[in-house]
Amino acid sequence: MELNSYQETQIAEDYKNLTFTVVLVKPEHAGNIGSIARVMKNFNFEKLIIFNPIETIENIFNYETQGFAMHGKDVLMNAIIKEVEDQNNHLSEYKKLLAQFDLVIATTARGQRNSNIKRLAIFPIDLTLPVSAKPLNIALLFGRESRGLTNDEISLADILLRIPTGIDYPALNLSHACGVILYELFKKLYVIKIGRGIHPILLADRKDRQLLQSLIQKIINNLKIRTHKKENVELAFKNAFERTFMSKRELSLITGVFSKVNKLLEDLNPYN
Repeated sequence: MELNSYQETQIAEDYKNLTFTVVLVKPEHAGNIGSIARVMKNFNFEKLIIFNPIETIENIFNYETQGFAMHGKDVLMNAIIKEVEDQNNHLSEYKKLLAQFDLVIATTARGQRNSNIKRLAIFPIDLTLPVSAKPLNIALLFGRESRGLTNDEISLADILLRIPTGIDYPALNLSHACGVILYELFKKLYVIKIGRGIHPILLADRKDRQLLQSLIQKIINNLKIRTHKKENVELAFKNAFERTFMSKRELSLITGVFSKVNKLLEDLNPYN
């Protein structure tokens, strides 16, 4: 029954009304776009907007880019392209695009020295996602490979994120940066269970562990451990097992061994 109802990951109840759209602003290389589609598929993000790309539309959808996308090909092929014919209108069209979202989160590779007030950023781990009773559309903005988002583009965002990196070389490849951000969001959005695959590992629950602890207490009693040590020995076992992510299978094997030990002690001390 537990295996039949098992789900490796499921979105947390608090965040079921959140919808995310990855927005690439003036991307320059089709390979990165394909790689981003792939990593979006990895972490259950489906909506992709490519705004005013420098790369040609032909290259964005060609077979080579689809190869970069791999199983995220559907994300790539369903991406919305928004071109701007007159580049003088880039910022005004950008504003129109962002107006459709309830929350805009931008990203930057800069801001380590906090000298630019427009680029004061938080780390992804520190981001608090909103809990909303109604649908909430959220945009995740990523800038050009060469220089990221401009100050004007960033100023229209609600939140700015920066990935912590080494000081000597802080700039990440665009698709790598997108992967890190989406991974951090995935951890916040989803309930992720240990043990994955066709035959998932079911973790021992509190009731299972209490049965084992009860058996250990019987063994300690049968060993006639001195009263002043008895409590500490019980706590030592309890602490050791509570700190461990133990599967039901592992607990069953361990319980079997302790059960046999207890049976031998009872046979040796029939009047205990």
